[in-house]
Amino acid sequence: MARTIEEIKKGMTSDFMKMEAVKSAYGLDGSKGFADCFSMASLENILFYVFAVAVWTLEKLFDLHRADVDARIERLEPHTLRWYVNKAKAYMQGRKLVTDCDYYDTTGMTEQDIAAARVVKYAVATESNTVVYIKVAREVDGNPAALTAGQLAGLTSYMDEIKDAGVSVQLRNEPADQMRIALLIYYDPTLLTIDANGNGDQNGADPVREATKRVIENLPFNGLFRKSDLMAALQALPCVEVADIKSVTVKPRNGEAWQTVEGYDRPYSGYYSIDRLTVDYQPYKAVE
Repeated sequence: MARTIEEIKKGMTSDFMKMEAVKSAYGLDGSKGFADCFSMASLENILFYVFAVAVWTLEKLFDLHRADVDARIERLEPHTLRWYVNKAKAYMQGRKLVTDCDYYDTTGMTEQDIAAARVVKYAVATESNTVVYIKVAREVDGNPAALTAGQLAGLTSYMDEIKDAGVSVQLRNEPADQMRIALLIYYDPTLLTIDANGNGDQNGADPVREATKRVIENLPFNGLFRKSDLMAALQALPCVEVADIKSVTVKPRNGEAWQTVEGYDRPYSGYYSIDRLTVDYQPYKAVE
């Protein structure tokens, strides 16, 4: 990165003032700096400033050259799964690619315009039997959601145009996988009360249900759901003495059968939606 003109000049004048020949010619004792010995209008100061500007210009040119080389290398990067993910996220609804290129001309667009046009907020790619599968989703109220039919059609056309010849790309745009959770919670009656509907009430909220929802909603896109993570979140609640996960079942939105989660599960769509959460509250009795 190019130094500033002042940094370059300071480096040169510092070395200049250390030279014994300079000290002898100007009668300097070496205790003062360049600015103390030479005025702004002196020939020496002007010459050093001119030299510093020349060096600064050269360093700026080197920066521009480096940026251009990096950009060219990036465009020539082999099309890895990461490349497909980045390109899916770079898709812009309502915009046309630069002719014979795989990028857009964003001249005149603000950062807000660009962000609004990029409808794919979540994407992950995998490969199986020479087919690249890309799970995609947009963002609605801070959560993943399926793309609209129009957005999916545009993204499909875009990916067909930029993908490698001979590579099959399959987009997976699905509503959230459904999840049903059943919990058995032994609670501390001094810290939690149970209302008439069987829900926990602590300062107007149900901490068990909220903790469960946080675990599911905070999963990264296409991240693993681990029953042990849910158990840890429940056991961390002060009002919970003992927690037991009775069952967790999942299925893709368009799937037919519910599958029991044994240990962990990865969502077909890339994310979950809690379809049903039942909590069986039982008071914990320290002394029988």
